[in-house]
Amino acid sequence: MKKILSIFLMVLLPFTSILAQRLLPYQKGLQVTAGMFSNDQPKDNYFVNLELTQNHKKGNYHFFSAEYQRRTTFYTENPIPIETYLLSGGYSFHVIGLPNKIVNFNSAVEASGGYQLVNHNKLLLADGSQINNESSFVYGAGGRLTLETYLTNFIILSLQARAKYVWGTNFNQFRPSAGIGLRFNL
Repeated sequence: MKKILSIFLMVLLPFTSILAQRLLPYQKGLQVTAGMFSNDQPKDNYFVNLELTQNHKKGNYHFFSAEYQRRTTFYTENPIPIETYLLSGGYSFHVIGLPNKIVNFNSAVEASGGYQLVNHNKLLLADGSQINNESSFVYGAGGRLTLETYLTNFIILSLQARAKYVWGTNFNQFRPSAGIGLRFNL
């Protein structure tokens, strides 16, 4: 009888899975996200984001992030690089997800502040034209929609659609973007 029970358990064991608890309150995570702005040239218009998250009840979490954005605009045929360094903080609300929490859909709001560097602080272009906008401090607000899926119990893949509105600049104040990220829960 013990032999039959042992064989029965060995056959069933691969088909059962034990899921760890996910979205635990106060669980911290570190996320790296990269993406591009909705533009014609993705190699010159991208962002990289490093984010620290902390979960709350019901799948909500708050986050703090440091972000580097690079956008290129053109004047005649001269490229003008615009680099933005931002610090952001926000809150993400769990909208809907599967009961086992493998796939979740979140919506977030955030506030940002930072510094924008225009053309490496060179106001004179190669053809003698002068840029009227100087480097300056910028601030703004935004929102994002995130689809998150657990690859393992501690690694999460996230797909993001984001939009930010930035004040303190005349270059591309509205900044829609899309990105992909990996979060490592600690």
